[in-house]
Amino acid sequence: MTVESLRSEIPDAKLATFPELFGKSRRLFIPDYQRPYDWGEGQRADLLGDIDKLERLTDGNPDAVHFCGTVICTPDARRQDAFAVVDGQQRLTTLALLHAELSRKSGRSTFLSRPGSVRFRPQSQDEDTFSAILGGSPPGEIKTLAQANYMAAEKQIQGWIDRNASSPEHLLALLEERLKFILFVLRDENEVAKVFETINNRGKPLTQMDLVKNHLIYVAAVNHWDTPNVNEVWREIQQLAAGTRFSDTDADTVLRATVAAQFKPGRRQAGETDFRIVARELPDDGTDYETFRTFVDFLKANFRTYQTLRNARSTDPANPTLRAMTHLNHHDSITGVLPLIFARQFRRQDDRSDAPVLAAIEKANFRLYGLPNLATRSDSYNVRLHNLAHNYFKGAKCEETLVEDLTELVSKEQMDGLSAIVKSLTLNDDENYDFYTWPWRRYFLARFEESLLDRQSFDFGKLLTQYGKSGRTNDYLSVEHIWPQKPKDTKDRIVLEYRDGQQIRRLGNLMLLPHGLNITLSNNTPEVKQKQMDDARITMLRQNATLAGVVEKSGRFVELMQNRDDERFGARRNRFNTPTIEKNGTLALVKTICDLREEAMIAFALREWRMPGEAGTGRRFAGMFSFTHADETFLSDRETAASKTSENYVIVPDNANAPEDLVRLEARNDVLGGGMEPVRWQ
Repeated sequence: MTVESLRSEIPDAKLATFPELFGKSRRLFIPDYQRPYDWGEGQRADLLGDIDKLERLTDGNPDAVHFCGTVICTPDARRQDAFAVVDGQQRLTTLALLHAELSRKSGRSTFLSRPGSVRFRPQSQDEDTFSAILGGSPPGEIKTLAQANYMAAEKQIQGWIDRNASSPEHLLALLEERLKFILFVLRDENEVAKVFETINNRGKPLTQMDLVKNHLIYVAAVNHWDTPNVNEVWREIQQLAAGTRFSDTDADTVLRATVAAQFKPGRRQAGETDFRIVARELPDDGTDYETFRTFVDFLKANFRTYQTLRNARSTDPANPTLRAMTHLNHHDSITGVLPLIFARQFRRQDDRSDAPVLAAIEKANFRLYGLPNLATRSDSYNVRLHNLAHNYFKGAKCEETLVEDLTELVSKEQMDGLSAIVKSLTLNDDENYDFYTWPWRRYFLARFEESLLDRQSFDFGKLLTQYGKSGRTNDYLSVEHIWPQKPKDTKDRIVLEYRDGQQIRRLGNLMLLPHGLNITLSNNTPEVKQKQMDDARITMLRQNATLAGVVEKSGRFVELMQNRDDERFGARRNRFNTPTIEKNGTLALVKTICDLREEAMIAFALREWRMPGEAGTGRRFAGMFSFTHADETFLSDRETAASKTSENYVIVPDNANAPEDLVRLEARNDVLGGGMEPVRWQ
C-alpha cells in the first residue's frame, strides 16, 4: 500500500474514538525533532478531571461523550502504516499510559503494545523506557526528563485509579468509547509547518524553538532545500537536550543567544520575539541559502556548545578552552556573554590550543555582573556585549580586537579597576551588605580554593547540588561562617552586636566546607571548629586547612595588643584592665581573622580578574586593617571618625607619605613576621 493510497483511504478529517485513531493497523509516532513528553502534574490532572466529569455525565446520559481536541498527523513516506504526530502528543502519551494501566488492572493487555507491534512510539531516545512501562516491565535507568515524566505520570495515574470509585473496566470503557477526537491528516510538510505554527490544543504553549523549527521546515520546503535537513538537525538537538536534561527555558536561552549573535544584537522592540526575528531575517521567499544554512548550523553547534558548557567540570590548564568553560559554567549568570561564547566556539570549532577570548569573557562577566554593588541591573551591559558578539560572528572583529574591546568596556565602567574590585569585596562601616547573600559567593570561594592548590585542579563538580534520600537538597560543599551567626557563649555576643554584625557579614568570615562538617561546626568558634576539622575523617579544602595558621596569627596579634608590648599600638600606661580585655578580645580576634583572610582573597581577585592590558592608576592595595588608628585601637566603643576611617581596606598612592592606617597595618605585619605583598597594576 502506497502513501497516496493511504491518503485516499483516510479523509483529511474525521471524528474518531481513542482506538480508532490507530485504525486497524495504523501506528502513530512522535518525530525526534519534536519536543519530548513534558506534561506536568497539573496538565495530567486536567485530563483525568475531564474523564471524571464525563463519568458523572454518563450517569444521566448514556450517550454522553467528551471531545478531546484534534490530533494532527502526516504520513511517513518511509513506512506505509506509520503517521507522524504533529499535534496531540502530550494528550496521546498520557492517554496511552492510562490505557495500559487500566488494561492491566482489567486483566488484559493494551492494544498499543503487543509483541512485535507497538502502535504508539515516542522519540527514539525514550522508546525503550516507554515501551517497558506500557508492557508493565521495569523501565530501567531513567536518563532523560521525558522518561522521568513517564514515571511521574504512571504514579499519578495509579493514584487516580485507586481513588476512583468505579471499576477499572468501567473507566477503560469510557476511555475507549466516550472520548472523541478529530483526526486530521496533513498532506505535505508545508502544511505541517504552517499548521503547527498556530495550533495549541490544551497544554503548554508552543515555545519559540517550536515556532522557529516549523518556520525553517517551511522555508526549506518552499525553496526545495534538502540540506541541511531541518528534521534531522532537530532530532540531534532533541537528543542533546534530552541527554543533558535541558528544559524549554534552556532551549529558548540557546535560541535567543543564537539570534542575538547572528541577527539582532541590539535592544528589542515590544513583542519582538526570536521567532519573529528569524521569520523576518529568513522570509518565506527570498531567503539567501547561505544565511539559512549558517543559521541552522550555528544553532545546532550552539546546542553542542551549551551541552559542553553545562557539563564542564575540569580546570586542567592543559585544556584552556574547557578550563574557561568550567569557570563560566559556574557563574551565577551568563546571559549577557552567551552570544560571545557561542560565536567564539563556532568560529574556533574544536581548537583547544589557547582560549584568550573565553578567558577574557569570563573576566568581563565576573567584573560586570559578579562583583557586588557594581551592576545596577542584571542586563545593564547586554546590548554592548551582544553587539561585540555579532561583529565577531560576522568576522568584523578578530580575537585580538575582541579582547581589547572587552577590556575597554570593563575599563570604562570601572575606571580604577583595582579600587573597584577591592571596594566591592569589602565592607565599609556604614554598609549593611551581607556577603552570605552574594549569589556568586560559592563560585568566588571555589576559585579562591583553586588558587591555593599546588598542582591538581579544583573539582568544580563538588559545587553540584545533591539530592539526599530524605528528598532534601545537600551540597558536596556548603558555605560556612567561620565565626557563627549565633555563638553558644553569650559573652561572645559582642561580635554580633558590633556594627550590626559587620564581622559576621564580611567575605573573610566565609569559607567552603565539606557538607558533612557543616552542621557539626555551625555554632562553634574558630578554635573549636579547627579542632573538629582536624578530628573529622573528611577531606578538607586548602582554605579549611590554612584556617589554623590564620587563627594562630590573629591570636598572637590580639595578645600583643592586650599586653601593650608594642607602643605602636598605644602607650604602655594605657594597658587595659582584665574586664576590658574580656569584653573586647573576641571582637579583636574575629576582626583580625577577617582582615587576614580578605587580604589573601582580594590579592587573588586582583590578579585573576584584571582584564588583559588593563591599566593601573598608580595605587596599590596594601591590605586590610579594621581597627582604629589612635591609642584606643582595642576599644570598639571609643571608635570615632577621627580615630577610624570608614574603609577597612588600605589603598594608598605610590610615592606618597604613608597614612596612619598604613603605619598601623605595617606594624601588625611586623608583629606577625610579614604580611602580604602589596598588589599594583603596573
